[in-house]
Formats: sequence, C-alpha cells, structure tokens
Amino acid sequence: MRHLFRSTLLPALAALLAAGSLQAMNSAPSAAAVAKLAPQVAAIAAVSGTPQARMLMTRSLAEQRQPRGPAPLAARWNGSGQVQVYLGFDRAGGAPAASALTALGATGIRASSELGVVQAWVPATALYQLAALPQVTRITLPRYAVPRRNLPPVGAQPRSGSVTTQGDQILGTAQFRQATGLNGSGISVGIISDGAGDIAKDQATGDLPTNPAPYVDAKLPGSGFEGTAMMEIVYDMAPGAKLGFCGPATTVDFVTCLNDFAAGTGGFTPTIIADDLGFPGVALFTDGGFATAVKNFAIAHPNIRLTSAAGNDAQNFWSGTWTPTPVNVTVNGVKYTQAQNFGNAGVPNTSMTFALAAGDTVTYIVQWDDTWIPSPPSATAPNDPNDYDVFLTDTSGNVLACNQGINLGAAASPPSPTSCVISGTPGPNNTPGPQPTQGNSYTNSGTSQQQLQLHIYYGAGNPGTHIKVIAYANNHGIVLVPNTPAGSIYGQSALPAPYEITTTAIDATGAAAGNNTIEPYASQGPVFFSQPATGTSTRQKPDFTAVDCVLVTGVGGFGQANSGTPPSATFCGTSATSEAVAAIMALLEQAYPGKDPYAMLQAGAKALGSGSPNGVYGYGLVNAYQSGAALSTPVATISAPAGNVSIQTGQSVSFAGSCTISGPGSAALSWSFGSSGIPGSTAANPSVTFATAGSYTVTLTCTNTAFSTSATTTRTVTVTAPAPPPSSGGGGGGALGLDLLAALGALAAAEAMRRGRVSLRR
Repeated sequence: MRHLFRSTLLPALAALLAAGSLQAMNSAPSAAAVAKLAPQVAAIAAVSGTPQARMLMTRSLAEQRQPRGPAPLAARWNGSGQVQVYLGFDRAGGAPAASALTALGATGIRASSELGVVQAWVPATALYQLAALPQVTRITLPRYAVPRRNLPPVGAQPRSGSVTTQGDQILGTAQFRQATGLNGSGISVGIISDGAGDIAKDQATGDLPTNPAPYVDAKLPGSGFEGTAMMEIVYDMAPGAKLGFCGPATTVDFVTCLNDFAAGTGGFTPTIIADDLGFPGVALFTDGGFATAVKNFAIAHPNIRLTSAAGNDAQNFWSGTWTPTPVNVTVNGVKYTQAQNFGNAGVPNTSMTFALAAGDTVTYIVQWDDTWIPSPPSATAPNDPNDYDVFLTDTSGNVLACNQGINLGAAASPPSPTSCVISGTPGPNNTPGPQPTQGNSYTNSGTSQQQLQLHIYYGAGNPGTHIKVIAYANNHGIVLVPNTPAGSIYGQSALPAPYEITTTAIDATGAAAGNNTIEPYASQGPVFFSQPATGTSTRQKPDFTAVDCVLVTGVGGFGQANSGTPPSATFCGTSATSEAVAAIMALLEQAYPGKDPYAMLQAGAKALGSGSPNGVYGYGLVNAYQSGAALSTPVATISAPAGNVSIQTGQSVSFAGSCTISGPGSAALSWSFGSSGIPGSTAANPSVTFATAGSYTVTLTCTNTAFSTSATTTRTVTVTAPAPPPSSGGGGGGALGLDLLAALGALAAAEAMRRGRVSLRR
C-alpha cells in the first residue's frame, strides 16, 4: 500500500527529508505520533502543504481516471487535498470519536469494528494531529481491491459470438430451466465488484431486468462496469433471480457491503453473494483480519451463501523456501551477503524476471511466514523484528524500486534507512510494516517493453523460511519466471467451505469442444499456511470450476471488444465464474429448498484432473441439469405384495406401487411382469394372472419426466403346477384301484409266457 514517487519528485523529497521538513510541516509532531505512521503515510506527511504534495495529488487523480485505476498499493487522493487512510484503534479502548476526526477535517468516515479501523478521507496536513489522538494506534493506507478479471497479453486477439453467455448451455442452466420451468424466482443474488455502470443500457436491450431493476447500494455504487457484466451472466442463467450490487474499493468497504446486504438495505437481502475481488497485501500465510471478518460474517449469516473467484495469479505467483546463495551487494549503504537463489546449487540465479509493457505499472508483494501482526496492532504491539529486503531492478542492475527494513520510525528494526537509492537518486523506502511483508510499485514510463528483475536479500533477524511473491500489472498480464501456480489463492477466496465457495475457470470455447483445460492464469490450490502460532497446514481449494471468456454486452467498453451484430465483448478471468456458480445455486435452491448448496453443486459436477477434489479444478465442472438429475432420482415402492410370493398356475396376484420424487418433475410409473406373454401396465394397482409355471421377476419402474432419471424395485413370483388329484377305485375301503389291478394282471400274463418259453427249451 505504498505510493512510488516518480523521478521528478525524488530530489525534492530527499531535500525535504534532509532539511528536517518532517517537523516543519505540522507543528513539530511528537516522536510518538510519527511512530504511528506507516512509512508510505509518513512520506506523505513529510511533504504535506508543499508543491510536492500538490504534485502527488495531481498524479493520483490522473491515475484514478485510467481504465484500471491506480496501482493497488498507491495512495489515493481527492481534489480537496485529502488522502484516504485507515486509522487503527485498539478494540478494547474503542474507536476515535467521529467528532474529533471531523474537527481535523476528516470526511467519508466509516468505522469497522470487524477490522479495528476507521476509514476516512483526511487532509494530508492533519496526519500528525490525527496520529496524536490517543485512540489511534496506527495510520496506514487502505487495502485496495483488484478485480479478478484476466488482463490480456500484448497483442491478444478478440473473440466473437452472441451476447448470451455460453455458460448457459455449457453449465446446464438452459437445460435445467427447460426441464423444470424454474428460473431462480424467489432467490436474490448480490454482486460485489468494482462498479455497475450503464445498467440502463443493458435494461434497454433486455440484458438486465427492469421490474425489479437491479438494486445498487447508494453508499457504495463503485466505479466501473465489471459488476454489470457479472449481473448479465446471472440474468442469462437464472433470469428470475433478483439482482443487487455493491462496489467496495477497500476491505472496510467490502465488509460494509456484506453488512448492508444482510441488513436488507434498500429492501434487498441476497440469498447468495458473489464477489470477484482480491486485496493485495492481506495475509498470505494465514487467515488475516480481513478473511477472518468474512468468515465471521458467514458464521453469523448461515442462510447467505458466499462465492468468490479464485483469482488470476497462477503465472504471477511464486512460493518457496529461503534458499540463500552468497552475494556481495551494497544498496543505500547496506551490505548484503545472502540472496534468494531462484535457480539451483549448480547454476544459482538471484532474481525472478518478468516483462512489463510500456506505460504499465507493476505492484509486487513479498511475504514470509513470521507471525502476522494483528491489523491494526495495539499501541504496544512490536513490529516483526525480522525481514527480507526486496529490490526491483532492470537487467543492468539499476534499482527501480526497493524495500529496506520492516518499518520506519522509533520501533523499526535495523537496518532502517529513510530512503532507497533509485538510479542514484534517493527515493522513498516504501515498506508496509509491521507485518512480515514488503512491497512497492513501479511504472514503465518508456515507450517499449521493459525486462525487470526482482531480488530478495536477507535483511535482519531470523525471518521465516517460507516466502510467497505476487506481482500485478495494471493493464497487461505478466508472467514471473520462475512461477508456482499451486497455492496462489489468498484472502477471502482461501476460506474453507462452507464459509466460502471458491470458483476457477476453463475457457468456454474449449469446454464446448470437450477441452476442459484449466486457464493458465487461474489461481490454483491447495493453499499452504504456515505461522508460528498456528503451525503448518494445507487447505483444499478451489471448490468448483465454471467457464470464462464468455460473451457479454461490453457496456462502458468493458472486456475485449468483438466484431459482430449485436456488439459484444469477451469477459475472461475467474471473475466470470463466481456469479455463474451463484446463478446455478439460485436455480438449485429454488428447486430444492433447504438442501445444502455445496452438496447440490458437488452432486452434478464433472470430475476433472487427477483425484476429486484436487487443487486445480476442485470437484470439477458444475452443471445445473446434472445436479438436478442427481437430486431428482425418484424412489419406487411396491407396497403389495409385501414380499416375494408363490402361487399355482392360473392364480392371480394384485400389485400396488407408487413413485416419490424430491424436487421438480413428475413421475411416470410402469410395470413389467417378467414374461413377454404378459403385457406391461401403467396402472398403479394392476392384477395379473399367471397361467404358466415358472419364476417371474416383476419390476416397477419410476421415471422423473423432467430429467429422464429412473429407479426400479422388484418382486419375485414363483408359479408351480397343481398336484394331480387322487384316483378313486370300485368297492369298499381297502380295495385295490382298477389301474393297479390292471397293472398286476399284465405282469402275471407276462410271467406266464416267460415260463412257457423256458419249458419248451427244456
């Protein structure tokens, strides 16, 4: 959360710092107040009230007008000379009074008890006075949101197609609606993204509903069009669901959106909330304060389901262990003897590399697994005493941005220089502190692509041995070399189910052709956590896969424009998946109220990859129709006869059967009686005569007409011929029967003839 001062400001800032302007600006601030300022805030306070501060404000306003906005770690100013900050407070002591903040010129005050901060726009000239308030424990820049829409590489070609999202067919929602007649009515889906501009244009073309119109949080309408595209996808797939939107810029705003939704602000209370935001700088080795706040919300509101995009960081993420190689490097008077080896023992490599397009801004973040200091820390909480130092250079070794020391001020761990030499000129040493993290931003102001290198040196103390690196560019995707996709899910998206359902992406065009390959940029799991207080663990993520690079209207210029009629655009990134899964959940929750949505999604998911679930696809590609088929399989019951029966030929058996269906659809009942000579029946209670001896398997089949799913149950009927009736003889009791007398007579005659033949031979 740092602002990188450009080359035109560096000499002036250095002069101000050298001249002791830190005290001249705000009536000689106390050392205690100065120690409460995070380094990036301290740098702003140092120049407040000077032309340099005016230049910082002008540049910030210009960056905010760019399509992608400023870098996520940059300070944000408004035209009134105010900077947005987090004022940390000790929860036990309470937040600073709003009246005290207002008296110092603060506006836009929003307190978050969940995060322990007050978010406010404050005059840069009042930073020291604010830090002097006894309730304020620390002043930092907010954690700003990054939408998880994939950024195309330079020269990417647009795609073409209709404006109805392809996921409607691929993910089975069109088939589900056709089979059941359900469309998500009675379910409300809230979207949390960057903005919901041009809703009226989508309503005019029928791409968003007019009655009711999508609700937009008046406090947090956001700025941008990604939320509009997300609502288009939900409307395509679950057109009966009500839609709502909230556009947070910070973690405080995000929690406010959740609370506003849950409170039914504006009369809109969602059943499902889908977000596609990431917050660079939050904890990577544990559930930090923000993720914990989202988890606590989920626990407090079990009837609201949360879905979140996994992220697009697979190629711009690296995770590994500290593997030092000897170096002899001096930067800003600090000598380094160990650097991270990104190669191997035989061929060491002290940097990871990537290309940055002309005019683009990169933001990098490096964290290690020391204990994550509560955010904000209490007034007595120490800074992490250990650190790695991080440098961004060009291929000639010129330092472009850097981080030295955990923190500036009285509590800093040495070495703690006040500036970082950038191409020979002292610039701001931007480190977030007090957590075990470093980070900064750099803009390629040239006219051609630039090759950059990121170096990690041993700084001080005994830092944790596990390290994670994430780098972001504002306008184009970047690829770190080396990179490690596994483990690149973080923040609220790394929360386990049922608190958060995390979604990843395969390309829609490929999926339609049967090619279910994960997008190369889609963040992957499992998530690796390691903290001294909590130990080491891994967490299964993501949960499910949907499709991205789907077509939307492209209002406001959103997405990659396509040629065709009507005009359309392609929406790529895992951002396109959380709302698609939310739409499927809306259909399933309407059809099967009370059932666990996670289990319903899992029932219809097509397993992909090795093992299920896995860290690439989770449980696989979701499908509303297949979930419906699995959930709506009927139950067939034969109530009569109660068990298998045995009869004789010519006798009849009366049968009674029934079909039960859970969810939508109707039952078709049919009987077969185990013989081609006996016709089947669709009557519930048929009676059948068995004329021929044998064993017959009688089958009752129940079919759900909506999903063509069926179930059977059987009875066995054993048929035997009757025993022969007893014969009756003449005379009284004990007389031999006529048949027996005849047989005896025949035997006697035969014996007489035999004897005659014997006599003649003699």
